[in-house]
Amino acid sequence: MRSIGIDIRMLGSQHGGIGRYVFELSKNLLEIDHEHKYLLFYNEDNCQREDVEFFRKYQNAELVATRARHYSISEQTSFLKILNKYKPDLMHFPNFNMPLLYKGPFVVTIHDMAHHKISGHKKSHWLHFQAYKKIIQEAAKKSRAIITVSEASKKDIVDYLQVVPRKIEVIYEGTSLPKDVPDEKVAEIKKKFLLSRPYFLFVGVLERKKNVVNLARGFDTLLKKYKYDMDMVVAGKVDKHYPDIKHHALDISFRDHLVFTGYVNDDDLAALYKGAYAFVSASMHEGFGLPGVEAMRFGLPLAVSNMDVFNEIYDNAAIYFNPMEPEDIAEKLDLLVKDKLYYRQLSKNAQERGMMFDWKKTAERTLKVYEEILV
Repeated sequence: MRSIGIDIRMLGSQHGGIGRYVFELSKNLLEIDHEHKYLLFYNEDNCQREDVEFFRKYQNAELVATRARHYSISEQTSFLKILNKYKPDLMHFPNFNMPLLYKGPFVVTIHDMAHHKISGHKKSHWLHFQAYKKIIQEAAKKSRAIITVSEASKKDIVDYLQVVPRKIEVIYEGTSLPKDVPDEKVAEIKKKFLLSRPYFLFVGVLERKKNVVNLARGFDTLLKKYKYDMDMVVAGKVDKHYPDIKHHALDISFRDHLVFTGYVNDDDLAALYKGAYAFVSASMHEGFGLPGVEAMRFGLPLAVSNMDVFNEIYDNAAIYFNPMEPEDIAEKLDLLVKDKLYYRQLSKNAQERGMMFDWKKTAERTLKVYEEILV
């Protein structure tokens, strides 16, 4: 039986969307593929135990512990030794971080080129950024195949890393939140966060590229100009590199209508989606936009940034605005509130489009990439 290794060191919700990708891809691969043995390399010092223990039930999986953090010397030394010891027939790095001296065949997932496109505290550390550039360039160059999550990201990878397009496979992500949310659970979550008004919902880590400050200003303009009595819920943890974002977002007139939940588990998140009026995002760059896909599965209309990736993924389920113009954000949100016929049409479109995104399909197409290399 041939072996496939997967680097699951970014497993878990503390790693945001990539953590979700790693968990769901690994889970679905193990459920559909019994022709290969899977070696799952996890970081025992930085993982959620319940996530790791979940995979012990699969007979076609072996968990391998490491203490190598991303962007660390140990990633280039001790993690390399572990990979060389186990010698998987094919290795998958679901983020670009990899030991530069690894000689085995591998596939890499590059989700986006955000660090190239948007400056910020993470990029401003010169040595850190140089390490990032070196690793992602080498991963793209040496990999047998590159997986990415949208055509928009594929274009960026080709442009920034000079990769031939035929080497890149676009495979969409899926959704996994519970869909049957009892009304009692929605009422419970509204009570927990004191949500007595209709609310817009943003979901994501509070980092610079999410542009939460401008989103808050647009929402503030909506309430000032159009006199609505609504809230905006910001569901997600604060990125330690950007602790000032929440403070700046709260610097608006209607700050009492802005609700920060911090991290929420999947059950609470599903209830927040079900109870929301619409989903909003003023993000400046994304590789895919998973929260919006999750929102579509609940039939939520979307009001989002007018950029290529959102147009590709959300299509006719969204209304689009200029994320740098609070007035435009407010104008588009106003249209969603006052035009009920348009709102219902977007909701219908969202439900229909949301059905096309499925983690099993993600795993099936990823497995096909593996098998083409292993032939």
